[in-house]
Amino acid sequence: MSFLNSLLDNTFIPLYAIVVLLSLWRYPRYYDTPLRFLPILIMYTFLNELFAVLIRDNDEISLILKEIYYNNNWVIFNIYNIVFFVYFYFVYYFYISGKRQRDFIKVGALAFLFISVANMFFQSFATQPQLTAYITGAIVLLYCIFFYWKHLKEQYGDWFLTRDLLSWLSLGMVIFFLGYVPIKIARYYMETEIPWVRSVHLILIILMYGCFAFGFIRMRRRKLQVE
Repeated sequence: MSFLNSLLDNTFIPLYAIVVLLSLWRYPRYYDTPLRFLPILIMYTFLNELFAVLIRDNDEISLILKEIYYNNNWVIFNIYNIVFFVYFYFVYYFYISGKRQRDFIKVGALAFLFISVANMFFQSFATQPQLTAYITGAIVLLYCIFFYWKHLKEQYGDWFLTRDLLSWLSLGMVIFFLGYVPIKIARYYMETEIPWVRSVHLILIILMYGCFAFGFIRMRRRKLQVE
């Protein structure tokens, strides 16, 4: 298991870098769509993970002054989660044509932001995972993906388009969040982490960003924003 964890640990960071390069390579194909900020988000993800590893592995680097929290990197992940979810709510809002679905996304986004603020009063934003906010964000995002796939079915007769970047992004996020939300809940309540849990977490990351990579490679330019 230690060999597997080591292999996975040395795979997911380079994979982020590869996806960043692919997103820049294909940028001319989506620069004028709601996905135009995607390379920035992926670069943010890449740098965020690098910084988190540095904080975790080096006592000299810390965002919190209290010694007990020197290796705690939750604050950067909590900020990142808000940015990630809100960005994709924005994307799906513009790619989905149904008024009811769009209204749901607006209400879901506002609910997520409200719960994110309320969660800070029950869990430390600087030192603890914002569990309720994360679960809410993931559920709203999964509904957005379902609405998008439903939109594709209605418009193109298929739930998944192999040359559509957002189809691949959606698949990757469905795989990740359906697998990771139970892990996140279990981690919060477990006193000690089971070794294989981290392996599963890293595999889910690799699968998600593998889907992202395939999406950039396979994508073709088309106007995806609804009229």
